[in-house]
Amino acid sequence: MVRAVEVEVDGQLNESLCFRPLPGRTIRGRFDLNRVAEPMARLKSAEWPRPIPGMRLGIDPENTGYVVEPLHDAEHAPIREKIVKQGMGLAPACESFEGIDVASWLFWLQRAVEAGVAKIVKGAFPDKLPGKPRLNFIVAEPRPSDSDRLAAAIERQNALMAQLLERMAK
Repeated sequence: MVRAVEVEVDGQLNESLCFRPLPGRTIRGRFDLNRVAEPMARLKSAEWPRPIPGMRLGIDPENTGYVVEPLHDAEHAPIREKIVKQGMGLAPACESFEGIDVASWLFWLQRAVEAGVAKIVKGAFPDKLPGKPRLNFIVAEPRPSDSDRLAAAIERQNALMAQLLERMAK
């Protein structure tokens, strides 16, 4: 069982996150006009004095992945109203994803935190991933070739022979 972990997309350069386990999906990051290097951005900071919070990604203890839109929270009502008034839509308050590959989600969430694009807001990452994460989402994972399977079998056989020799030496 995996502990719950949740991160908020919040990079220093107002980045969004292309989260690989959700292909074709960009997770909006925190937007703060005070982080924009352009001097003219300061003029807009009077219009948008508070930052727009970034979306949050997480895994709950039942191994379900989710994306939370914090603009639906009561504390962000003024920002939400401004955004809706300008004709922009909001993502659902919470989207759940059943049957996720937990190792892949943990791997990519941790990579986002290490890269400085996201910050942990709840929980912690495990010391060891609960499996092998999927690294490539563009093409299917290649099946092991005959030579790969043969090499793995030889390595297992060598390990068994080493154990046998150890026992015989005793």
